[in-house]
Amino acid sequence: MNLNSIINLLNDEVKLKEHESWDNSGLQIGSMKGNINKIMLTMDISKEATEQAIQEEIDLIITHHPFFFDSIKKIDFDSYDGEIIEMLIKENINVYSIHTSYDMAEKGVTYNLAQKLNILDYNVLHPVSLDNSGYGGIGEVPPINITEFAKFVKEALGADCVKLYCNDDKTVKKVAFCGGSGSEFIEDAIKSKADVYITGDIKYHQVQEAVKNNLCIIDAGHYNTEVHSMDTIMEALRKTGLEIINFKKNMTAEKII
Repeated sequence: MNLNSIINLLNDEVKLKEHESWDNSGLQIGSMKGNINKIMLTMDISKEATEQAIQEEIDLIITHHPFFFDSIKKIDFDSYDGEIIEMLIKENINVYSIHTSYDMAEKGVTYNLAQKLNILDYNVLHPVSLDNSGYGGIGEVPPINITEFAKFVKEALGADCVKLYCNDDKTVKKVAFCGGSGSEFIEDAIKSKADVYITGDIKYHQVQEAVKNNLCIIDAGHYNTEVHSMDTIMEALRKTGLEIINFKKNMTAEKII
């Protein structure tokens, strides 16, 4: 099966959206005509993931985050990324990324995060298209103390830790959430009158703006709020009949010391 057929199947199964103009989703290395027998899924391309792909004789790596995000001015084989590029090309491994296309997909990052949080009925938090697709979601949970809810989020996402920012011991009912780095949608969560917003990569002054507006923040980490969505990609691609490996390792994992 060629790469183009695999991506078409994935489109049918999860309903990928057109990626954002600033994004670089799509083919990173290789050919859409390339013949594929074995696939690896990973959030990011790292040296460890690449070495594992070579060992497993992988033909295609599908990543969430693009390997190439900014313009390339040179490929230095002595650099971290350059060494990876050299290995991938030498071993004829194709790389394809699904970043914002999957963030906004019908069964993408938001859908998977909602499933993990047991929020089965939700609206899109920040729509960007006429079909109402966009980033994040907002829905309701049975009333629960904010501290207990933060503990639930930590367990549900398999996180080593989460950061809770809240100025009182409030009861949570209305929950906003966004996989990855969702700080730019704090205003959407405030306008939607959410009790808490779950996302990753929150900065100090963004927290201040949230708590001033009676919005609690749970920073569960960029990786933890997105990685589970790769399970859905794996299930969708099982229809190819090809062997698929889901490489789950956070290359920027924080350590609790």
